[in-house]
Amino acid sequence: MRRIVLASTSPRRIQILRTMVNEFEIVDPNIEEPNFTTPQETAEKLALMKATKVFEVRENAIVIAADTVVDLDGETIGKPASVDEAQQQLCKLMGKWHQVHTAVAIVSEHEVWMKLKSAKVKFREVSMDFVSFYASKFSSGKAGSYGLQDIGAVFVESIIGDPYVVIGLPIYDVWNYLYSRGLWCVEASRAYETCWI
Repeated sequence: MRRIVLASTSPRRIQILRTMVNEFEIVDPNIEEPNFTTPQETAEKLALMKATKVFEVRENAIVIAADTVVDLDGETIGKPASVDEAQQQLCKLMGKWHQVHTAVAIVSEHEVWMKLKSAKVKFREVSMDFVSFYASKFSSGKAGSYGLQDIGAVFVESIIGDPYVVIGLPIYDVWNYLYSRGLWCVEASRAYETCWI
């Protein structure tokens, strides 16, 4: 079995991959994360940059990377730099529909594979005390300052599309990649015994 490396230290991505893969290495890609022309391009380029950087030091591995971007009417809303910025981002999304784009890039010695998926999310109106609480405790490191996998789900009124796009790693697409290339099988999986929530 080829070694799998996750180019991320995101707890949610680690937990999702653990439902599919018995053993993998975690490597922080440690890249700058600029915005590109569109939110979709930003997600795709950052995912590829992460996977490529880690592959340079783990050449015999299959490197999986992902990037998630929140898109409010074409404006890229990334990870907040402070609690104040997190509060501003959450208030900006309040009561509105926005899109979430997650790109997955997988790099190996044989190929570079990429998939971009999008979902639409509607925020409900919530109290400012909850916004302040969430921003101070949970927003750090999250595109758009929220996560669907934690109490940030309180913000979310509706989702159209794959919830795992919003969480940050589309589980079906990664599993299907591994399965179609013979890298996943029932015997080698612990999916039946692991729940990430």
